[in-house]
Amino acid sequence: MSDIKPTIASERLQVLDALRGFALFGILLANLYSFMGYNTYRPEEIIALPILDRAVLFFIDWFVEGKFYGIFSILFGVGFALQAERFRSTNSSFSAFWFRRMIVLCCIGLLHMYLVWNGDILTLYSLLGMLLPFFLNLSNRVLLRWVVVLLLIPLLIHGLLYFTPEASFWGSMRHFSADLKTQWGFADRSLLEMRTSDSALEVFSVNVLYALPRPMSYLMSGRYFQVLGLFLIGLWLARYWLPRIRNNNISVPPTAVWVGVIGLVTSLGYAVIKSAIGTPFAVSEIGLIQALVYHIGSTSLALGISMLILYVWASGRAKFMFRNLALLGRMALTNYIFQNVTAVLLFFGYGLALMREVPFAYLPWFAFGILVVQWIFSRVWLRRFKQGPLESVWRKLTYRSVKPK
Repeated sequence: MSDIKPTIASERLQVLDALRGFALFGILLANLYSFMGYNTYRPEEIIALPILDRAVLFFIDWFVEGKFYGIFSILFGVGFALQAERFRSTNSSFSAFWFRRMIVLCCIGLLHMYLVWNGDILTLYSLLGMLLPFFLNLSNRVLLRWVVVLLLIPLLIHGLLYFTPEASFWGSMRHFSADLKTQWGFADRSLLEMRTSDSALEVFSVNVLYALPRPMSYLMSGRYFQVLGLFLIGLWLARYWLPRIRNNNISVPPTAVWVGVIGLVTSLGYAVIKSAIGTPFAVSEIGLIQALVYHIGSTSLALGISMLILYVWASGRAKFMFRNLALLGRMALTNYIFQNVTAVLLFFGYGLALMREVPFAYLPWFAFGILVVQWIFSRVWLRRFKQGPLESVWRKLTYRSVKPK
């Protein structure tokens, strides 16, 4: 029998759950514009959208895009540190536990990717999460060196792509997906037509066809290295901040303020460039600048937002807000899947097929409505149960297999 048990509600740190709940809202905003059909527009169509639609997209690019999955990634590293800390006083194998936890999460992610939406992030998190035990015992200095290297690699890859755009390697998975689409009889069908089709098989096929080139797109954008770097930032921050959070001893150092300001300015640059060229990723001179300000801005602003929320929490203000955000964060996995299932039923052919039928100006209202429903569900569920439904499955499958050393 194992002598390590899942974290109970009284042991949880409210501010971390509140941060997860806050990040859920940002991730929902970022994902919704994909569900609403952003990827079905050509760049020139994006540029020609009505001013209110473009204003909403500009706001998301400035304040949301990349920042909230950045917060989630940092929290993932913090969560890893918390789990490792709980195992130090036991005779159980942390590595075995953690790998099992990541395998279960990977299975959930694969089901989500192929059955719900190909934009899944859980599979990537689980696979990269398996690397975290190798960094656990590194010194802070060595850990920070790894962070710097990992966050620089995406820019180096973008530069390599700029100089080798015609290399067959970059388009290999995309061509494979296109060939498969032809073999399945969908060669003349656009993404919009397939996503809003009356045929459930056709709607589902997009998940497979667009999931196949996703690993290559992650490589081209450097997502693997960026996310792992953010995980390690979370691990590093946990060593310094967790004791302070427990003692309610939080202050915002001047460097954190400057990090947030840098994030705001560079993210504004990213939003301006994307608004001008109509695409988040371009293999060109302006694309190199866009990549630079994106990576600096998303990481810096994610850290700045996190520090601001920590400071407000420690000040004792907005307790009602933190309490309610924590309800969402305690069920982050369930709510992440739930919001995507809801969006699929609203915008894909499985349900109302509203893709490109609703202006982007309405996006915040859809996000707010979905979040309110999630909050009500989370509140009702957690009154009766200790964990969310998917969290319960995840933890039961994980802890069941933990064995003493």
